[in-house]
Amino acid sequence: MVKRGFRTFLLFAAPCLMLSACAAGSRLHVPGDLTRPARSVAPTGGAPQAAVLDFSYTAAPDGVLGRDFDRVRPIVWKGDPGKAMADLVAGVLVESGVAAVRRGTDASAADAVPVRIAGAVRRFEVNTRRAGTLSVITEATVSMTVTAEGPGLSAPSQQSVTSSTSFTDLFVTPDGLREALMSAANASAEEAVRKLIEGGVFPRTPSKPE
Repeated sequence: MVKRGFRTFLLFAAPCLMLSACAAGSRLHVPGDLTRPARSVAPTGGAPQAAVLDFSYTAAPDGVLGRDFDRVRPIVWKGDPGKAMADLVAGVLVESGVAAVRRGTDASAADAVPVRIAGAVRRFEVNTRRAGTLSVITEATVSMTVTAEGPGLSAPSQQSVTSSTSFTDLFVTPDGLREALMSAANASAEEAVRKLIEGGVFPRTPSKPE
């Protein structure tokens, strides 16, 4: 009788224990890479005007970027925020008419280019929390400092930018996290390039006639 009762207990308790363990140890993964919105870009041509190096970033353990506060689990991404933000900045430069190339971490490989762009990603995070019974708020923030220097400049130019994105949905999804993070990252890259151009690092591209 005792053995039968114990077996019955295990039939009910084991699934509960397994679900509890999975909930406590689960992670929410941000899928894919961060990309620029698709748009037509005219070829810049000529020699490169700028070389964008990998940005520095101090990663949290296990690639944690934030937290799902409702289900008490970390949000993780397998990508490299330093490389991702450098890629986005280079993309925005090309879209702005600047012949930009990527040069990884080797600054000496960019010696022949008039302007070298380095950077440091200070914040790169996405969090989500419940707001009422039927809605969840997802918030992403990207903050970085970008430095332009090289033989084409009389003095280094440093710009700091921060961009945030927030939206409400019925529930949390990995694609929703990526959308929020990508929006904040692209906005930050666009703002950094805008400040570099306004600061005279690169000439303004003439407006196209209507």
